Amino acid sequence: MYTKRVEEHLRAVLPEQGYGLDSVTFTREMGINYLRAFIFRTDGADMTVNDCVRVSRPLSKWLDKEDFIAEEYMLEVCSLGFKENPGNEDIGAAETEEGSGAEAESASE
Repeated sequence: MYTKRVEEHLRAVLPEQGYGLDSVTFTREMGINYLRAFIFRTDGADMTVNDCVRVSRPLSKWLDKEDFIAEEYMLEVCSLGFKENPGNEDIGAAETEEGSGAEAESASE
């Protein structure tokens, strides 16, 4: 459905940013649609909230521009290997906030 197009986009842009894509899912949980992208660092370093934000923001803008997802959803950029490292204190806990239209970020500053 929507995941193939998002996956193709991310596989094209993530390597130049030092990230790789594990998977993209679009699921409905408790009445809410979630578009999730699971990423990793290609240098093998631990993922941080900042890494997820670096991918989430441009992805959110691209999704808004392309506007091909007809349903409302929450965007989450996640990592299978996320660890809370020093340097994340200024971000606090990752929050999901609903954005305009179909756009949302999984972490806020």
